Amino acid sequence: MGLRGIDLTAVVEEKRLLAPGTHVGPGARIIGAVKTARGAFIDANAVLYGPLAVGKHTYVGPNCVIGFPAADELKELTRSHRIKRKKSTKLGDNCTLRAGTILYSNVRVSDEVAFGHNVLVRENVTIGPRTKIGTNVVIDGSTRIGAKVSIQTGVYICTYSVVEDGVFLGPCCVFANDKYVVQKPFKLIGPTVKKGASIGANALLFPGVTVGEGAVVGSQAMVNSDVPARTIFVGLPARKLRDVPDDWRSSLLQS
Repeated sequence: MGLRGIDLTAVVEEKRLLAPGTHVGPGARIIGAVKTARGAFIDANAVLYGPLAVGKHTYVGPNCVIGFPAADELKELTRSHRIKRKKSTKLGDNCTLRAGTILYSNVRVSDEVAFGHNVLVRENVTIGPRTKIGTNVVIDGSTRIGAKVSIQTGVYICTYSVVEDGVFLGPCCVFANDKYVVQKPFKLIGPTVKKGASIGANALLFPGVTVGEGAVVGSQAMVNSDVPARTIFVGLPARKLRDVPDDWRSSLLQS
């Protein structure tokens, strides 16, 4: 290791922006204005594109790519070999990004967010504090994820979706935003899942539906209409089974 814990095989364009105590592992590449806070840990072969801020004691795992250029930025790069005004990315304090995670530019990640392996987050996404994102999750662009959200393995969240605080998304559930699957013009609009709601494994949420606060959607349900607050919907298509019992409350909001 060299200065500030930088491995001799790593490439760092602006070392002056790295805080004391930053670790940069073998083969890592830090390109452009990447600023770290004390205790940041960049593991082997990670690639970080500036402008980027990495918070205190945040871990970026092997082979992660952070701040990857959005589509318009990538076109500019291929035409002129530079990006004039690349949008910035931010990682909060005490985050964990496991191996293979990719975050595009203009992603804002709050404190204590944990990512599984091989997560993909596209541009213009915000993620609230203490959220957990499982392995092989895909979050497409212009989406808002709240605080204390639990997103399980294999979930797909489409562009223009909203997931509020304390939501649980079961394994492999899917959000959709195109009502006519490109067969006719349609303004893309993703689902909205309100505070404290739970979505079961393999459920499908149709474009524009709203799942109300504290509601529960059963596994494999196909939700093609709004789900009122504190109701349980199941089936294909999903229909009301009953109200949520009074003693049911999301444990994610109680922690």
